[in-house]
Parts: sequence; structure tokens; C-alpha cells
Amino acid sequence: MIRDDSIITEINALWLPVYPYMAEHVLAVWKSEGGRLLDLGPFAGGLAVSLLSKCESCTADVIDESEPVLRWAEAQAVAGGCAARLGTRKLPLEPIPWSDASFDLVAVRGAFFFLTPALLREVRRVLRPGGFGWVGGGYGPLTPESVIAPIAARSKALNEAIGKQRIAPADAEAMVSAAELDDCARVVTEGGLWIEIRA
Repeated sequence: MIRDDSIITEINALWLPVYPYMAEHVLAVWKSEGGRLLDLGPFAGGLAVSLLSKCESCTADVIDESEPVLRWAEAQAVAGGCAARLGTRKLPLEPIPWSDASFDLVAVRGAFFFLTPALLREVRRVLRPGGFGWVGGGYGPLTPESVIAPIAARSKALNEAIGKQRIAPADAEAMVSAAELDDCARVVTEGGLWIEIRA
């Protein structure tokens, strides 16, 4: 991945209409009344804020290596009226700097730019019993074509500019196996390519 903060920030802003639909899907699949969320990586922040806006009993942490990504996430939280429930940390993505079973939900969007079996294991490690991990890429299964169509071409061009590579479902399945998570993770191709982890 080519870390270009201006491009990454543009992608994150471009996807603002998408995050509410992604949050709706995650909340429906997660099936929880609330809890502690972790939104991880360069494409984090937008989903966390949308989740906080839909779940008043949730708190969220965002971590990334980039100061501009974190400042963007903080600005979105202020605009969304949930800044008091969102924390940010400028840290490497791996290992995740929290103890075992710290989070009820872990989301990693745009994951295949940087995902490794070790990071996948870290996601599972920090999930509490009953927790849910959503790791991968795509618009999610609930985002309507009317939202996708206006941004698709620009999003594709920006992603290619920072080195996006095509990942097949078999590659994701191999990563799950390499992470030794076959018993708790599955690959889903609806709305993109995602690895769902159940703790």
C-alpha cells in the first residue's frame, strides 16, 4: 500500500454516504444492544461515527499510523455529535494495543491493502465472547446502487493510485487458515469481500 494521506482522506470523505448503510448492516449482523467498538486502519473513522450515531450505548476507538486520518475521524465525530464517545490513537496497526477481550466489535475496512494472518489473529484476540469482527472491503450488502454509482469510478481510481490489489475469495480463505481461525471465521462475498469473525 502507498500511504498517501491526501488520497486516503479523499477516499474516506467520498464514502461518507456509504458508512450509514455499512453501520446498519454491522449492527444487524452483530445483534448487540451496544458495547465497545474498534475501527482500525487508514480507512477507519467514518464507520465508527456512523455506528455511534446509530447506537447511543456504544463507544469507539480508532487507531491508525496517520495523524490526518485520526484528525479526520475526530472532525466527523464532532460533526456527528458523538465526539465524547470516540477516542483516537496514533499507533501501528499490529499488534493491536489492547488486552485480550477488550472489544465487542472490531471493524477493518479496506483491509486487504494491509491485512496479514497475524493482524487477523489480533482482531480475534481482542474480541470479547459474543463479539463480532468485520474485516475486508467493499460497499457492504445494504448500500444501494444509487449511493454507489456516483462515487464508484472516483473511488476505484483513488484506490488504484494507492496500490489496490485484487483479492479472490480463495485468498481470503487461505488467510483465515493461515491465521488458524477456521473454527470461528468465514469468508462472505455479499457486498464485497469480507471475513466475519465470531468470538
